[in-house]
Amino acid sequence: MSDRRHGSSSDTAAPPVPRGLLAFCFALMGPAFAINSAFIALAIPAMAPYGVQGLVIVGLIGSVFGIFPALWLARRIHEGIRED
Repeated sequence: MSDRRHGSSSDTAAPPVPRGLLAFCFALMGPAFAINSAFIALAIPAMAPYGVQGLVIVGLIGSVFGIFPALWLARRIHEGIRED
């Protein structure tokens, strides 16, 4: 419901997202995905033989996948705060 136009070829390229904002968003999303993936691993009975090491590995994998929503969030925040 916004009046912003996305994906138009006539628009100039948006400036890159600041690294500090990207790091902040990853600091939020990385641990959130790690915790969620650990809870999912706890809910799967087949993960029981792997013990704590399995939970740690699943948490690390989840934190790596946390970069995708962090990129999206950083772009959305940057679109809202940049001055055109």
